[in-house]
This record gives sequence, structure tokens and C-alpha cells, in this order.
Amino acid sequence: AIQIISWLAKYKPKSLVKHKLIVPILHIMCPLLAETNHEDEDDDFSADRAAAEVIDTMAMNLPRKHVFPPVFEFASLSFQNANPKLREASVTALGVISEGCFEMMKNRLEPVLEIVLAALKDPEQIVRGAASFALGQFAEYLQPDIVSHYEIVLPCILNSLTDTSDAVQ
Repeated sequence: AIQIISWLAKYKPKSLVKHKLIVPILHIMCPLLAETNHEDEDDDFSADRAAAEVIDTMAMNLPRKHVFPPVFEFASLSFQNANPKLREASVTALGVISEGCFEMMKNRLEPVLEIVLAALKDPEQIVRGAASFALGQFAEYLQPDIVSHYEIVLPCILNSLTDTSDAVQ
């Protein structure tokens, strides 16, 4: 079923817009990012990876004005959740949409960075690792705007290089 949603987003994006399905789909896909099974890293069919693929496909193929707001809302609400998997999902979602929604993210870069930089200091390694992933995506897709925030980003990145986890480094 998830592959069908990706196919629709890629080949029939207007039908998802017309039937107002983007927000309901994202309301399901974003929390699915928290369904991680870190013991089985090679599972290409895991719920979190499938959800990330759908979210990325939607960000790349649908009007950004329909994709960014619900994903940002999810990230804003989930990054302070007591559940570390939801905190991980919040920053993963932002990293996943950064290529497709780069223009909208550049316009909201300060609140986006607030979430990701807070996650980089999270006590849980999985959250810090997701934050490192998101920052890597931002460095690639949010140029040159991300560079103008070097004063707050660079110290956090340098601090993460001393993290005990390779996934964070």
C-alpha cells in the first residue's frame, strides 16, 4: 500500500491534491518514521524506511505548500515528546523533505534549525544520529542560506564530532 502512495505522488500528483489526500497521508507517514527497528538495519521494507520514501517522493513531486506545513507541524510537536523514537522521527522528517521543500525550508530556517540543533543535544543517540542526518541534508540542499547560520550551527557540529556514537559523528 505504501508503494502505491509513492507511485501516486510521483505519477498522479494532481489526484492527491484534488482529493485533498496530502495532509491525511502525511499525518500517517510522519509517525511511521518512529516505527524503527534498529536491530534489523538491513530491512529495506521496514515501516520507517517506507514512510521516509513516501515523504521524500511527496516532497519532490507535490506542491511544497501542501507538504512542508504538515511535516513541520509534526516536527514541531514531536521534537519535545518523551518518546525518543518520535523525537528521532521529527528530525528525520525534516531531513527527508529538505531536497523537495528547500525553498520553503529556507524561509523557515531558524525554527527548523532550532528543532534540529536541540535534537543534536538530545540524551538519546538515535535522536542525535537523526539530527546529524538532517544537518547533512541541510548542508547539501539549503545552500547558501544554511551558511549564514554558521555561528549557531558550527559549534553544535563540532561538539557532535566528539560524540561516542559513530552514527552521530
